[in-house]
Amino acid sequence: MSTETAYFRTPEVVAPELGMTPTELRRYCRASEKHHTRLSNNRIMLDQDNIDAIIAFVKEQKEKPVIDPVTGDEDPFA
Repeated sequence: MSTETAYFRTPEVVAPELGMTPTELRRYCRASEKHHTRLSNNRIMLDQDNIDAIIAFVKEQKEKPVIDPVTGDEDPFA
């Protein structure tokens, strides 16, 4: 039996490692627009570089302040 790991992994496999759901991970992949690979049938697949980039993307998004669209001020409750 081989102990090699696959080069590409699915969101279903990677998401639990990152502490999120597969749907949440797919949304981050779509939002980042470039930190994933699409294979046949338009499936999202991730290699280790993609995973590292998604982690950095998520951290960057969490650091951005949320702006209230009505007042234009930073939302202190977001």
